[in-house]
Amino acid sequence: MTKQTTLWNIAAVLVATLSFSTHAQDNIVPNNAWWGEITNEATPVRCGANESYYPLTFLTTGDIVRVVGKRQDWYQIVTEGASFESVVGYIKYPEKDSSVFMVEVNSGTSSGEIEIIAKNVESNEMYRSWRPVYRLGNGDTVRVISTERKAPGTLHREAYIVHTVALPQEATAWINVSNIKKTTELIKEQTVANTTPVVQGEVDDIETTNSSEPSTDSVTDEIKEELLVLTLSELEEAWTAISKEPVIGAEIAPLHDLYGQLLEENIGDLVIERISAGRMKQLEIWKQLKSQKDRIAALRAKLGTETGTVGEYIEVMDTYGDYALIGRLALSNTFNGKIRPFMYRVQNDAGRTIGYLPVNPNWDLSSIVGQVVGISGNVNWDASWRVSVVEASGFDLLAPTTAEVTSDIQ
Repeated sequence: MTKQTTLWNIAAVLVATLSFSTHAQDNIVPNNAWWGEITNEATPVRCGANESYYPLTFLTTGDIVRVVGKRQDWYQIVTEGASFESVVGYIKYPEKDSSVFMVEVNSGTSSGEIEIIAKNVESNEMYRSWRPVYRLGNGDTVRVISTERKAPGTLHREAYIVHTVALPQEATAWINVSNIKKTTELIKEQTVANTTPVVQGEVDDIETTNSSEPSTDSVTDEIKEELLVLTLSELEEAWTAISKEPVIGAEIAPLHDLYGQLLEENIGDLVIERISAGRMKQLEIWKQLKSQKDRIAALRAKLGTETGTVGEYIEVMDTYGDYALIGRLALSNTFNGKIRPFMYRVQNDAGRTIGYLPVNPNWDLSSIVGQVVGISGNVNWDASWRVSVVEASGFDLLAPTTAEVTSDIQ
């Protein structure tokens, strides 16, 4: 193995380490969050920023919520306080992978990253509950309400364990802006436990999440206006492209969400229900396989780091500097400007997508698709799209001679 190959392997390890470490920031509530009061009866709290996403609960006039973000006409909230005490979600995994979540009495502990899916309060069919609203990390705990085993063929092809759990206070949901007004006085502590309320006027509009950093939402909002109406043909086209990719690099979670959204928008259409539900089950299987391959890749990366020399590690750091992401720039099958905002994806050496890069009018990125780049800036978890998005301040072309540039999406 040449020294250059060794350096690239270590660089891939650094990127993998960065991508796994971002979990700690996924569920942090921003400092400029504010309290809002529900103004309408039977206000739906949805699992996504669109009417097509199903509700996880309904709130009534006078209920208090904590607003942490905004996308177009939707406020992002966290499921914090008395209004969400009875709201539940699901944790599910194949029975053969029971080690990923350990339950003792009424407490469950995750042994890795695992998603909590919001329960669709308008349907008792579990397959209609598909939208994750929170991610548990290694060692995180959650209150378990009940557990059941789904026999093979009932929920998925194989047997699944499904836990009904209480949603963590940091889980995210969405409410239309027409249903919320800012509170005009301090919220009493007994109304929302273990929180510090904010008085109206202490914060500016939530759209300016950080005045010193660009807002990813503002970029995607401008592009989302031009998106096509979601159709089965568009998704099947994306499915065809993604099904040809290696499973470790396939954009499984975004496509799963899109089929779920299409399903909710077309309740009663038997063709769409049959195809969408089938694709979602197939993507669930892919997701489990991808998770296993990700773990193997992480273990190999860890082994490579432990066996490498300190001198090589220092040389990589000196060479590539302090980048938010290092990887190969590629086109996306889902964030293609048609069914999702156009963004480039960044893949590590193993082909795993480690982040997405929005279009920047100052950079001509189309000419370097396939090249290895180092991107400066901040990587943030986008709870609506469920992907890591880099707010880039600059980038460097690291290894142009190693790229294999192709005109088609791979």
